[in-house]
Amino acid sequence: MYEKTKGDFAEKLTEDKILEIVNEPVKMAILDLLDKRGACPFGDIIRELSISQPAGMNHILELKLTGLIERYSSPPNYNLSRERYAKVKEYIEKNG
Repeated sequence: MYEKTKGDFAEKLTEDKILEIVNEPVKMAILDLLDKRGACPFGDIIRELSISQPAGMNHILELKLTGLIERYSSPPNYNLSRERYAKVKEYIEKNG
């Protein structure tokens, strides 16, 4: 169920997992924001998307578990895993 990615364990991006992410507008908004802006601090993400801190943290955690985003500690930012995000975009293009 898990595969090694950059020293952390991340869930495999199965078609079911991708479908779950695609059907969650907030998760897709986070991915799209990071795709457009690059690395962002957590505060910028929740302000930009007008979501609460607890909701934002839950979505971020789920995206981290799938390996779609990574957290860097210096400076503390979240960044998109381009390779994994490409799989999500490919799924969207195939399935509309």
